[in-house]
Amino acid sequence: MVVLLGGAAAAQTEFEVASVKPNTSGSNGVSIYSNPGGDLTATNVTLRTLIAFAYDIRDFQLTGGPKWMDADRYDIVARPPHGGDAPEPSPATRNQLTRARMKALLADRFQLVVHSETKDLPVYALVVAKNGPHLERAKGDNPQQGINGQRGLFTCTGVSMKTFAERALAPHLGNIVLDKTGLTGDFDFQLKYVDESPPKPGAEPPDASDPSGPTLAIALQEQLGLKLETQKAPVEVIVVDRAEKASAN
Repeated sequence: MVVLLGGAAAAQTEFEVASVKPNTSGSNGVSIYSNPGGDLTATNVTLRTLIAFAYDIRDFQLTGGPKWMDADRYDIVARPPHGGDAPEPSPATRNQLTRARMKALLADRFQLVVHSETKDLPVYALVVAKNGPHLERAKGDNPQQGINGQRGLFTCTGVSMKTFAERALAPHLGNIVLDKTGLTGDFDFQLKYVDESPPKPGAEPPDASDPSGPTLAIALQEQLGLKLETQKAPVEVIVVDRAEKASAN
């Protein structure tokens, strides 16, 4: 069974149809996938995961809510309006639409009510190390631009320091990483390091002189001439005021 959502006026910011079902499989696997057409499939996800996805925040930026928000799991299949003469949106616009539609779905199906606050929280700052950066400017004719992340290896092609901080380092460290290098333009580089458990949000980055091995901090300094510093910065926090369990359909 599916539920029809909204009307013509909300066509662009709501899913047209959506199915929400409790997942009792006991599996550890979790996934959220949206295809180029805007169809979304979420498997074995908690409400906390869905809120973080919808509001494009990290786990530590979400507070409040009932205990079951971290325990109960759901499967969701949702489809946006299709057809019409509207041009195909860009990937960035499509991503924004998907998140807006998820917000509407959470409000409708989970009766979710939230508000945002700004708090000064510990974050990481990516800065240039003492001896300066070791980076090569990007070759403009390379079509394979972006970040390829593997265990213990980042391969970056045509990537700015802002993108590297936000899309490579921040997910690995589990915290916000601000680009404060002052370096402009795009770069081609690799970063090889020993993969280790990410530090907790607000924890000091590992000492770059630590002899235990090529940690991320050591690799950043030796290979790229960069380093991480802990600072405090205003961070948006989402507070859950109300949430109800969604019924199966």
